[in-house]
Amino acid sequence: MQHGGIAEKGRRLMTDLILPQCGACGTVIYPRREICPDCLSDDIADQTMTAEGVLLARVDLQHSLEPYFQDHMPWPTGTVQLKRGPVMIAHLVNGALTTGAAVDIQQMMDIKGRPVMVAVPLGSPTFTWADVEKGRQI
Repeated sequence: MQHGGIAEKGRRLMTDLILPQCGACGTVIYPRREICPDCLSDDIADQTMTAEGVLLARVDLQHSLEPYFQDHMPWPTGTVQLKRGPVMIAHLVNGALTTGAAVDIQQMMDIKGRPVMVAVPLGSPTFTWADVEKGRQI
């Protein structure tokens, strides 16, 4: 099922990230904003960039209000700083990932068909949501 360039549930969306970047000062803006938070320019355009980053911090969630996650606790998540600067929150595909690990961000659809970010060890193959479920126990 395709929906505006978004793949089926559980499928990977793309290999690189498309994030807004300021044309005036070069700041990569995440989350998306209408003006640059650094120079206040409205010259913002989407740019394709590497999805590589570093795991800054991780936490194993012990509780969730989402019924799906309630049955899959603990669930590893973390913050990843991309090489281009922005920090994003991501699911961790590998429960053994530690702070400081080099990771790739993969975009995919979660179990309900919502786009999510997933951090995987740098150089890992393409994952699906089923791999995220299995890999969180590694």
